[in-house]
Amino acid sequence: MSEVRVEFWGTRGSIPSPGPKTLRYGGNTSCVCIRWGDQVYICDAGTGIRPLGFHLANSGAPTSGHVFIGHTHWDHIQGFPFFFPAYLPQNKWAIHSAKGVGDSFEAIFRRQMGINYFPVEVGDMAATLDFSQVDGRPFNAGPGKVSTIYTNHPGICVGYRFDMDGRSVVYLTDHETHWTHMGRSEYSERLDREVADFCRGADLLICDSQYTDAEYEKKRGWGHSRWRDTVALALDAEVKRLSLFHHDPERSDDMIDAITAEASDLVGKSAKSLLVASAREGENIIL
Repeated sequence: MSEVRVEFWGTRGSIPSPGPKTLRYGGNTSCVCIRWGDQVYICDAGTGIRPLGFHLANSGAPTSGHVFIGHTHWDHIQGFPFFFPAYLPQNKWAIHSAKGVGDSFEAIFRRQMGINYFPVEVGDMAATLDFSQVDGRPFNAGPGKVSTIYTNHPGICVGYRFDMDGRSVVYLTDHETHWTHMGRSEYSERLDREVADFCRGADLLICDSQYTDAEYEKKRGWGHSRWRDTVALALDAEVKRLSLFHHDPERSDDMIDAITAEASDLVGKSAKSLLVASAREGENIIL
């Protein structure tokens, strides 16, 4: 059985936030790499995909893989023009996401590298790029099974679940808990149950945790969750491990430390077992 290694290359949300206050948890936007045998699954192409690309090219990694885009907001695609493996002719990458609002995923993705925004267009990349539009049905990426769910975020956004030889990783960002957004109702609670069932029993849940309670009151409807609601989701879904993810760009390392400690206290007061930590750029988790 090959190990599953989850690598965090970008953990920040909204906009890159480099500087002395973000050194421990990192300032790059969303990018997570799942390595399983010779399989390479990349979740999102924020600025973290740039250092990941150089790492893959320099480490003799396979020349093909899969990129799974949650949605096409800037912080999830802005690093792709700097993804070095996409410029190597021997490489082949399958790029997956859902249809956008009004346009296909491929059209939106290509447009960010249009001449008005970037000097090199997607068509100038030498690697073979195969765009695939997910439609809600499970599909295979190599030997792994991939399931999707639509998240509660402005526009179209999907979360991914990867099942790999008895181990599972859920990547769920950007997402706003339904009941906090719409209020308690049978409808909102049903939607939240569907999300919990999607995450059920995962070995690792990587989940949007951008806001504190005070921040959320000013940003309700923006498509991100309070960290305490993410902890509640992980406990309800009985996942084994939770990585708080998509840190707010204003969140310093010390503030993230404090949130992590509070999250651990919440778990300790429950009757359930859950390992909770805040995702940190450069961190590797072995499953």
